Amino acid sequence: MAANWAEAPAAFASALDGDAVTDRMVTALEQRLDTLRSLDDEMGGARLLEQARGDLALITGLLKNARYGEAAGSRLYSLAARTSYLTGWMAYDSGLRSAGQEYYVSALRAARTSGDNALGAFILAEMGVHASDIGQDRERVKMTDTAVQKVPRTTPPGVLSYLELHRAEALSRNGQHRRAGQSLSRAFALWEKHGSVALPDWMRWYGEHQLHSTEGKILFRAGDVNRSVDALADSIARAVPRDRAVRSSRLATARLAGGDLDGALDAANAGLTLLESKVTSARAQERLEEFGKKLTPFRAEPRVKEFREHLRALPSAA
Repeated sequence: MAANWAEAPAAFASALDGDAVTDRMVTALEQRLDTLRSLDDEMGGARLLEQARGDLALITGLLKNARYGEAAGSRLYSLAARTSYLTGWMAYDSGLRSAGQEYYVSALRAARTSGDNALGAFILAEMGVHASDIGQDRERVKMTDTAVQKVPRTTPPGVLSYLELHRAEALSRNGQHRRAGQSLSRAFALWEKHGSVALPDWMRWYGEHQLHSTEGKILFRAGDVNRSVDALADSIARAVPRDRAVRSSRLATARLAGGDLDGALDAANAGLTLLESKVTSARAQERLEEFGKKLTPFRAEPRVKEFREHLRALPSAA
């Protein structure tokens, strides 16, 4: 496994055979995880999934076979949790939802072993997305409630903001629009309180773009289409390429609901261009295909025909 890992030094191979893990080795793995996160933002998870799986296997091998003290062991388990989460996220983005769920469960266990309960709460909230995907919105509300209630008191406001945002989304999907609005307001307030404090490495991507994206979804479900369009457009303007591709269909759907066919096609085509040239994401492609079905009443329009033809020409992202 060490030989297959990109330019792995001999020390990793020795540790897999029972030698000691050094701080330098753990730091190198942490830096590689940061690189994978950055590439995922730009390219989507499908192209990087096998690399993430290889790194996770190496970390797991070190935990099982190498020698390490308490401090190094805690870092390794934390690293295992974060890498397993990222691998699960990449699998989910690639359309492999069952595999993604399995990686999330492993991440939750490793976070508990490492003693990082804030990371555990974050992973639990993320697991709620999978519950929603199979129609279990009530269960997602319970999961996000647990995440918010059990998170340590010392958790930074930025992390609490994200947990409240997940709860707002869960409540909205469950039809509890008033409570969703209250959680959304708390999420914004906590983000303002967080200020310029650095977020944990596993949540450095979080910010106003994510807040406005969820705000747009919640407003749309509540029937406030115009404000939903504004929030979704703002979220896309601030997002990384993969997230722009995913969110383009939401903005397109909101604009279409508001009677703006040209604006809807502009948003959808922006996402399609990213999928054609830069990003690989099954989620983004599936959502654009769902939007394409909503265009059936306008199928005679030349721009609609062109969009649907380009969408059909995309290779499968799974």
